[in-house]
Amino acid sequence: MLKKFRFAPIILIVLGAVFLLNNFGVLPWSIWNNLWKFWPVILILIGIEYLIGQSISLKTTIILLVIIFIIPIIFAVNPITKNPLATSHLLLSEPLGNLTKAKIFIDMPATNLTIKDGPDPSKLISGDISFSKAAVKPVISTEEIFGQKIIRISQGSPPGLPFISSLKNNTDLFLTNQIPLEIQINTVASKEQINLASLRVDYLEVNSQASDLNIKFGKLYSTRARIKTKASNLKISIPEEVEARIKIDSKVKNLAIAPRFKKEDGDYKTGDFDKVFTRIDIQIESIAGSITIK
Repeated sequence: MLKKFRFAPIILIVLGAVFLLNNFGVLPWSIWNNLWKFWPVILILIGIEYLIGQSISLKTTIILLVIIFIIPIIFAVNPITKNPLATSHLLLSEPLGNLTKAKIFIDMPATNLTIKDGPDPSKLISGDISFSKAAVKPVISTEEIFGQKIIRISQGSPPGLPFISSLKNNTDLFLTNQIPLEIQINTVASKEQINLASLRVDYLEVNSQASDLNIKFGKLYSTRARIKTKASNLKISIPEEVEARIKIDSKVKNLAIAPRFKKEDGDYKTGDFDKVFTRIDIQIESIAGSITIK
């Protein structure tokens, strides 16, 4: 006679162990940003128990239903934790003035990020940051040094269960194309659309994990870029008329590069990269994801 399998106790033990390690500081609470996405596995395990002919007790079924449905509902309506489905907005607007250069630092753990040129070039930056009311409110700080403005946009991780408060986070930013910009981005679980086609971005740095990252470069200005990703899908678009070099330090299995990039001494380069002034120079470090360059 087949030995009965009971997946529910194993799930509870694993969840309890993770909570315990969180409390003792061994594992960060931010781990739940990714773990919560795997709740459908519980349903799969229930199906396996049925498939192998083992019955599930009423008690086990109730426990699983509580884990999957009841607890999130309690968090959603609980006034202490706030409703993660309710959204707050933070508007951003900084005039260009007499600035000659700007640096923009974005440190948002879980947000869908969009960057592109703005409709009003007299504004250095404008935009809207929407975030769950259960999340920590983003912080914006600015300073100006000798005609250069530094803008920092950051959001900390909330106490408790961050996966509840990572819902409905969107950051839409519009930048001026009148002055050179330096952009540095640090995100974890997100979708990012970075359109530099009309922007004067001298330097771009992106550190991204567990995300879909889409970057479009322009043809009018030179740009240096450093991109570090983990478990991400990275797509890069470079205009055909622009010379470019791409250095790739990657362990990904899926790597697709347009034929105009020829491999030379470990780098991928277009024919006249070393002869022109306006060009794109990209360094990529990627683990466990996919890269597409066209």
